[in-house]
Amino acid sequence: MSIRYRLTEVKDNISNKPKRGYYAQVVTKGTIDTETLCQHIASSCSLTTADMAAAIIALSQNITNYLLEGYNVNINGIGTFSLSAESEVVENEKDLKAHSVRVKNVNFRSAVSLKKAMTKSKFVKVR
Repeated sequence: MSIRYRLTEVKDNISNKPKRGYYAQVVTKGTIDTETLCQHIASSCSLTTADMAAAIIALSQNITNYLLEGYNVNINGIGTFSLSAESEVVENEKDLKAHSVRVKNVNFRSAVSLKKAMTKSKFVKVR
């Protein structure tokens, strides 16, 4: 198995001395959807595709609920989901009200074991 990449030119039009060069950019083969993932997992264990689909739906719902309750969610071997917030900048602490704070992003930090497994990856250049 190889991860495909292409070279992308660095375009820096802002600096007085623009950087020139290329960097590697991963080229995906596509996206694996839930149904395909469920079928592959079911073929390697005693769970059915329907069991896997139900488990993934329940996992998604529980991650959502725990994030809404203010928790981070860690899935061993996969990583941790957390929220980041944003708000207006105010001069006085008293001026920042809860209704003006909103979720900026759902963040994901991969597990060390997952990241370490990726060090075994091989890359192949595509045109």
